[in-house]
Amino acid sequence: MRKTRLTIIRILLQMVRMIICICNRINCASVRAAVGAGARSPRAVQAHHGCKFNCGKCSCSIGEIISQEMDLKAPSPALVAAE
Repeated sequence: MRKTRLTIIRILLQMVRMIICICNRINCASVRAAVGAGARSPRAVQAHHGCKFNCGKCSCSIGEIISQEMDLKAPSPALVAAE
C-alpha cells in the first residue's frame, strides 16, 4: 500500500515538473498558472511569462494543456426540459 502511494506521488510530481518549452524553461505548472490568470492561447501563455516563441515546437503542447484546463473549468450544461 505504502509503495503504491509513493509511486503515485512520484508520477504526479513528474507531471507537474514536465518541461513544455525548453527554450523558455516553461513547465506544465507554469502553463496552468498562466491559464488560471487568463491566458487562452499559446502566445498568451508565453506573454504571461514575459517571453515569446523561439522555435515554436511547444505550441501544440501548450494548446493541449490550455484545452484540458478549459475543459475542467467549463460549467456543466444546464438541463432543460424538452417540450
